[in-house]
Amino acid sequence: MRILVQLPYPGYLRMYGSTVVELARRGHEVLLSYDLEKHRVDEVDEIESCDGVAVIESVPWSASGRRRHVEWLRPTADYLRFLDKRFVNAPYLRARMAKFVPARTLRLATQPGARMVAPAAIRVVLAAERLIPPEDSTLQFLRRLAPDAIVVSPAVARGPSSVRQTDTIKAAQSLGVPVAAAIGSWDHLTTKGLIKVVPDRVLVWNEIQRREAVELHHVPADRVVLTGAQLFDQWFDREPSAGREAFVPELGLDPARPYVLYVGSSPNIAEAAAEIDFVRRWIAELRRSPEPVGSVGVLVRPHPGNAELWADVDLSDVGGAVAPRRRPAIPMSPADENLYFDSIHHSAAVVGINTSAIIECLIQRRPVLTVRDPAFAQTQEGTLHFQYLLPAAGGALQAADSLAEHTGQLADALDNPERRRREIDSFLATFVRPHGLARPGAAILADAIEELGGLRQPRAAAATAAATGS
Repeated sequence: MRILVQLPYPGYLRMYGSTVVELARRGHEVLLSYDLEKHRVDEVDEIESCDGVAVIESVPWSASGRRRHVEWLRPTADYLRFLDKRFVNAPYLRARMAKFVPARTLRLATQPGARMVAPAAIRVVLAAERLIPPEDSTLQFLRRLAPDAIVVSPAVARGPSSVRQTDTIKAAQSLGVPVAAAIGSWDHLTTKGLIKVVPDRVLVWNEIQRREAVELHHVPADRVVLTGAQLFDQWFDREPSAGREAFVPELGLDPARPYVLYVGSSPNIAEAAAEIDFVRRWIAELRRSPEPVGSVGVLVRPHPGNAELWADVDLSDVGGAVAPRRRPAIPMSPADENLYFDSIHHSAAVVGINTSAIIECLIQRRPVLTVRDPAFAQTQEGTLHFQYLLPAAGGALQAADSLAEHTGQLADALDNPERRRREIDSFLATFVRPHGLARPGAAILADAIEELGGLRQPRAAAATAAATGS
């Protein structure tokens, strides 16, 4: 098959590179089209240079008379969703979307009673969306390309990328080409925009995301396919690049003591200044605690988006270290991946606020803990994906409402590192690999894309029959 994969930028190959390579290995022609050219590193070039993979121009989107209306309409629908009662405690999500919305929409959204009429307003906006045909330039491009299947991701991005990808879905459906929206991460269905045009398939990780697609995006359940989280495949079979005796001293930590890894959150979740303040408060609480917590080492791994602001933070006087102190590329280089993996592997436990790294640490069967802190209330309790994660983890992720409670949990984790093993495996089997812990997600996602391509023939036949009146 000829498969078109439309991504916002090359960095998204962090999520889909393994699947692209798998599809090419199976003999398919995979055409990569980026909305923007950014986040390009050597690892991206390696994927793009595989036999069967080609990079093509961006899917065009001309400046027609409809464009002005569409650029207002689609972000408006995305913003209105966050007026829903389910997002009442999510001002952070509304603020992130507000910068893409016209001023007149924001003025209306702040009027008394706006929340009450938001569901009806969304229905009106989506009804208007259905009346807008796809751009001619997009149609002509797809006709010329003649793909057998199209995959767009994430289809729910904030801003211009979502506007463009929605038009790709429309154009594909107009031409009878099967199209799927691949949901890139665990939070995309709750923190980004709406799926405004329902594609033939929505490819998600797990049952939680299936429910989100149905309840929050009004996708028919039979169009949602569970594939697992292919971007975590590499974490299941990987081995550390260095032994603990060599690795820990290089960080500036005492190899005779266990260390706890703090995994940082993105700037959207935790601004660097607030996170640095929290980490200092957290370490001070550890040092006031009895053994084994009192003397445990601390390694802080900043999120790549915050790494530069952590560069000058010195924690050596309190038994802590920070690594890396520079922003790694996305996708990461092999050296950066080794540092990240080894940091988790050699830790005795992991602490985080709200980050995908929590999942990566659970894959390595490390005890993982989080603390609900007032400094991050908007991005913990105010985000649905974090609220879903806690019950989904079923005890694998231990949550505390105070630092005092947290240190008690941490002491138990250090004394009994295997206590939560059953809960961790159960979480992984439902959240990350619902088709079985031994089955890589990339192969299952590739299967789903192949099945998507198989939808073309009956649809084309039906279209031909309708055109001829037979």
